Amino acid sequence: MGPPPDIDQPFSSYRLVQGAWVHESARLPEDPRDIVLEPGAFIGPNVELGPGTWVGTGAVIRGPARLGEKNQIFPHAVLGGPPQDLSYAGQPTRLEIGDRNVFREHVTVSRASAKADGVTRVGNDNFFMAGAHVGHDCIIEDKVILANGVLLGGHVHIGSSANIAGGCSIVQFVTLGRFCFIGGNSGVRKDLEPYISHNWSHRTLGEAGPACINEVGLRRNGFSAETIQNLRTAFKVIFLRKEPFNEFGREARLEIESRGASCPEVEELLTFCERKRASRFGRHRG
Repeated sequence: MGPPPDIDQPFSSYRLVQGAWVHESARLPEDPRDIVLEPGAFIGPNVELGPGTWVGTGAVIRGPARLGEKNQIFPHAVLGGPPQDLSYAGQPTRLEIGDRNVFREHVTVSRASAKADGVTRVGNDNFFMAGAHVGHDCIIEDKVILANGVLLGGHVHIGSSANIAGGCSIVQFVTLGRFCFIGGNSGVRKDLEPYISHNWSHRTLGEAGPACINEVGLRRNGFSAETIQNLRTAFKVIFLRKEPFNEFGREARLEIESRGASCPEVEELLTFCERKRASRFGRHRG
């Protein structure tokens, strides 16, 4: 058997643990029963794995990277690889992953470039289906679903409980709001609002745009009937108005208030829309 596939480290720096190649600087739980490493997995330098982790055959985790508890890394997923950025020159950037995430087959998550704070961040309870890619410097909050083949460019920020259907491609620096849904095979080049279902159409030439509120997702996540109705009203005011607002933020709020539809979720939606409208190319960097 040849050396593990890490050209930066000598063969002697690795040991076999449960049939997996593990670098001497990697940190595993003290009790070996708290982790499962299948034969052929590869754990590189400066990787920390929390208890309850399962790493499948052929999966690769490169550091610096830290994974919390009860993560599942399926066969041939690659976490913590260097960023796909031509300016990257080997700086010690990181990947930080929380707890109870699922990375299915062939998922790739890059660690950060040196252009921001040097960390790619993944929160808790996220589900990355087969073939999804998370680019460098991304921020993925909690309970996000990336279906098969979803591609995230660098510096993408995805809010909690967003659901992105298969085959979507999202360009760099885009922000997706909380509890939004993106229809399959959509292109995304601008920020997409929270609580909204965004789908592509022939009119938008394949780019995702607001279609209605994400009622299915909101119901599944326990939002009240009153909040859902308020968001329906806000959607009509913001997206279905025939005449544009002269002063979007002030006038939209006044109309929504006059219809008795104000609530924290509607205010979040309005604030997001204001930032998007004020941002170059519709991508807020804040």
